[in-house]
Amino acid sequence: MNTPQLNASARIMYLEALKRGIECTTFDDKQTILMKKGSSTWYTRGSRTSTQSSVGVTIADNKSLTKKILNYFHLPTAAAVEVGTIGDFGQVSQLTFPVVMKPLKGAHGKDVIVGIKDLIESKRLVEKAELPVLFEEKLEGIEYRVVCVDFKFVAAAFRKPAHIVGDGEHSIQELIDKKNQHPWRGEGHSNNLSLIRVDNLVLEYLKEQNVDLAYVPSHLTEVFLRKTANLSSGGEAWDVSDEVCLENRKLFEKIATVCDLNTLGIDIMCQNLTTPIVSQTQAGVIEINGSPGLRMHHFPLQGKPQNIAGHILDMVEKTRK
Repeated sequence: MNTPQLNASARIMYLEALKRGIECTTFDDKQTILMKKGSSTWYTRGSRTSTQSSVGVTIADNKSLTKKILNYFHLPTAAAVEVGTIGDFGQVSQLTFPVVMKPLKGAHGKDVIVGIKDLIESKRLVEKAELPVLFEEKLEGIEYRVVCVDFKFVAAAFRKPAHIVGDGEHSIQELIDKKNQHPWRGEGHSNNLSLIRVDNLVLEYLKEQNVDLAYVPSHLTEVFLRKTANLSSGGEAWDVSDEVCLENRKLFEKIATVCDLNTLGIDIMCQNLTTPIVSQTQAGVIEINGSPGLRMHHFPLQGKPQNIAGHILDMVEKTRK
């Protein structure tokens, strides 16, 4: 079977739909699929479907609005301030450092700067940034991606930033090249994993660790290349769905409900998912995503695959009868 040119999430949805006898018409943007079963039709774009709330998408696409919604419902998230103009910068002093700076809109960790140490560094970054931006206190722990479908918890993955493991013989650059040879890695979102690309953020982070691309790490020493764990920047995922306690499942389902999104990705920073997040210090929601990527759940490097596409199509078929 020849699969059309689609990005990873759209391809996963397309193949799951064909298994169910759903007719699929694809378009040349590599994302949009018109699906038809019986007398019902709907669109998908990756994990997003025609059944999704436009208000929910608006909430997810604006990080400042997401914060306000979460705070209104007393849900755990980091303290934050919005800087729309240079004149607003003084509000950053209300936060406890280190902080994170991110654009109000955006995805895949683009232009997110983690671990800003003080006001001087913050102002320097604001003067170079495209405003508005959001500053928020840095949460501590492990980064997880949680997915809810039809307002129910369905999966959780531990996301690990791009990294290499030393063997005592090869340089960091050589280990990156070797890791990029994995058959799952490819350009952008085309494959199950993305290639690890070396850019200024990688070079700066290595410098913070007092190493460079020519450095040869000792055997089994991990060297992290980025501070963010996005798959699109070379990160990887391990399924941990079975570790999520009942209290956290209910928390995630409440987040989906108050954000009005029947398909929702939630980025969480916490110590673990086995104990309630609300009882953990410096833990909470980093951000939400109205079109969560599917490849980390369908193709985890460790743990069992989770059929998120199947859950999404179950929901759509139920509502489109």
